[in-house]
Amino acid sequence: ELVKQVQEYYADFFAVTPESWHCNLSSTRSLYTRRSNWTKADNAVLERNVEGLISMLLSQKKRPLVRYQKASALSKAVAIEIVSKMKEENEVFDFRDSNQPVLLILDRREDPITPLLMQWTYQAMVHELLTIDSNRVDMSNVPDIKPDMKQVVMSTTQDEFFAKTYTYNFGDLGKAIKDLVSQYKAKKGNQKIETIQDMQKFVEQYPELKTFQGNVSKHVAVMVEMNRKVKEEKLMAVSEAEQNLACDHDHSKAITEIMRLLGDSSVTFVRKVCMASLYHLRYEKHRNEMSTVRSVLKEQAKTIEEKRMARFSDEIVKYAGASVRGGDLYRNRGFLSMVKNAFSGLSEIENVYTRYKPLLSSVLDSLLKNKLGMNDYPFMDAVGQGRNMDKVFVYVIGGTTYSEAALVSEMNKASGPSGPKIILGGSCIHNSTSFMNDVLGVSKNSDVFLDIKLDDS
Repeated sequence: ELVKQVQEYYADFFAVTPESWHCNLSSTRSLYTRRSNWTKADNAVLERNVEGLISMLLSQKKRPLVRYQKASALSKAVAIEIVSKMKEENEVFDFRDSNQPVLLILDRREDPITPLLMQWTYQAMVHELLTIDSNRVDMSNVPDIKPDMKQVVMSTTQDEFFAKTYTYNFGDLGKAIKDLVSQYKAKKGNQKIETIQDMQKFVEQYPELKTFQGNVSKHVAVMVEMNRKVKEEKLMAVSEAEQNLACDHDHSKAITEIMRLLGDSSVTFVRKVCMASLYHLRYEKHRNEMSTVRSVLKEQAKTIEEKRMARFSDEIVKYAGASVRGGDLYRNRGFLSMVKNAFSGLSEIENVYTRYKPLLSSVLDSLLKNKLGMNDYPFMDAVGQGRNMDKVFVYVIGGTTYSEAALVSEMNKASGPSGPKIILGGSCIHNSTSFMNDVLGVSKNSDVFLDIKLDDS
């Protein structure tokens, strides 16, 4: 008699924003070995990806058509499991929806560039420079940080300012925080206590003002620390070099630039590894220069962690080199793209640091225009194009990034309320360090190194 109603909520995943989520699986590298060699732990990792996806679809009350990246055996394996689960739970997935959403399953190694680039949107930048873990940012190592700022929460559901600015670029963010500080000063300055009524009003508004003050202090502290790192670690110069490696094909310029920055003691070892890896991915056939870059990294590596990271520039080629990827990652990034860039957006300085667009951008653009190739991204069950596609679910096995989440957010804004809504998910959300650890076979919070050999058969 006391129980009026029982409801089941599907929440076996980590929601980050209304448009992005993940399964909190920091390591999927072992899934790229021959499946017959998988251990119980490997099968459990695949199952966890599938369970997270199924839970998210049920929470959205959607039964989508499933498409996958044909070049990726792992994407197909996930697609098969998803379709099988939906058939097994046919009654649960019977939503009788006239719309037909699409689930697109992608593989991280088709675009290994995005996780390696220095990021310049707010949420992505915080994750790259300070690391976001379950919406929490650890600032305990920040110089002269106040005790109440050692752990801060960066959540779009709990922080109105962050919800508004998490996709802002670094320049626009600075202006927004300046305006936020001005708003706080105005609110604080208007507090006049001359009468009993003024005192009562102040007491009623004090908790709100105190919360506002804490929020302002948090964003100012984060911005100050990021700005310090940008200047001291020469991140603008590094970012420009990374973008050149990702977007241009000029070997002479590339090797000169990378050797100069590798010799700069202000540049962190992580960013040097990122640059070296971007060089290795772009210029795989330049063996002599690759060997030189590798030698410089090994010579500079002092700690155990740095010596492990020094191996990454070689491992990334095994993991996601040209022979492994299904498509041409660098298409349209040669002469024609340089001509286009030369005549567009010259007034926007941010273009220098954000020229590379994630592969996800062109894939989603094609999908929304019903031009995504059936040969490269086939449907399961050989059904046709989706009818009344109201939602697009994208899942990146191997992890997604906050820069891709920002891209999805902007695409949703551009399409408006009448267009299909895109929701992005992945095994985890990477920054450059977590991506390196994943490829190197290092589990989260573990110093164990797994020497994994890739095998696509």
